[in-house]
Amino acid sequence: MITLYPKAVVLTNSHPFGGTEMMARSLAAALLANGYEAHVVNISDAHLNRHLPILQDPEVELMITTGTLPLALAIDQIPLWRAVPADTDFITYIIDAWPYDYVRVPSCRDFLGDWAQMPNLHVASLERNDSLLIGDRAHYFPTGAYAAPRRRGPKAHPDRLMIWGSANKELAVTRFHDGFEQTISDNNPWGLDARRIATISESLRHTTIVHGLSAMAHAFNEPIQSLVRPDAVVALCAIDSCLKRYRRVKVARALRGMPVDFYGENWEQHVGDTPSFRFCKPDPDHNHAFSHVCQHYAGLVNFDPNFGHGTNERAVSALAMGIPIANNFNVRTDNAVGCFPYHFSDESIRFAAQQLLAFEGTVAMDARHTWEYLIRQLLGEIARSRSSAARPALANQASVLRI
Repeated sequence: MITLYPKAVVLTNSHPFGGTEMMARSLAAALLANGYEAHVVNISDAHLNRHLPILQDPEVELMITTGTLPLALAIDQIPLWRAVPADTDFITYIIDAWPYDYVRVPSCRDFLGDWAQMPNLHVASLERNDSLLIGDRAHYFPTGAYAAPRRRGPKAHPDRLMIWGSANKELAVTRFHDGFEQTISDNNPWGLDARRIATISESLRHTTIVHGLSAMAHAFNEPIQSLVRPDAVVALCAIDSCLKRYRRVKVARALRGMPVDFYGENWEQHVGDTPSFRFCKPDPDHNHAFSHVCQHYAGLVNFDPNFGHGTNERAVSALAMGIPIANNFNVRTDNAVGCFPYHFSDESIRFAAQQLLAFEGTVAMDARHTWEYLIRQLLGEIARSRSSAARPALANQASVLRI
């Protein structure tokens, strides 16, 4: 018998700026548009027990998380993904570079271990390179756009650019520094000498490879599969965080003299002496305010968190609101109408920003950037993988970090 409007649950947690809750709302709406009866459960809810009926409902066909923190949820001390029926698809959506979650979230490591053995468990990453590293069964699930009502009236800042994001707020799992040499010296499971560290550092400063782990593999002159090993993951996270900070500050400094408004924290210590820069705070200070604010600018200068194929939500959200972007080279947005890609060089960054200020075209909404389209694609892939009789044995599809 056909089940009309099968039940789905989106598992989320509270975020300081509403980022994960915003994602949960969008995923629930997308599931509704794809024929599901969608429920959102926030594991930070003070009255979490009121959600037990839906969490234990055997008719729930699908559960999906907004990140790995919701994996901490357990029922009778049993992780939720082990407690659900074997025919319930359980998707863990990794929404940052996956080594960070592997290091800092114990339940993520437990889930990945079970994922290698349980066909109803699925992993999705918003970065394609990361999904390939995690394992053959991992899915690429890029972020969708967060739309907002169109502005009323003219733009407030039509001759200025905006940056949305903070400096010195990296998702670090261990101590790192502004410089590569000191960061690698303090995080050195490889036993590298000073000369080798200097060579690797110089490569990272000048690499044109955007994906963080791939850039590190090139700098180390080592295949990425062998570089990413359990005893090195913490150190790689430290280097990745250092690379993020280096790139963000480099973009900001390259734009000196240009009219730019910064929405975020800690920029003054890097570029606070630049007269053409203004440092702002949205009201309310919430991630969803971005799609309202960006509509008042000539364009967005964006930087991804070391993603090379799969961007952050700001890039596609600005495009969805008709605002052109300058974004570091990224397969996800390179060919989008209204996107001007740049390398992390001063000349490339400034050229892309100048293109934004001169842009007079129209940026049309791309349906492939909507959550409705993206969740349909993901669920289609999962359905095909589960129904394929020729699928390889799961024991051979474990993640690159063997547990």
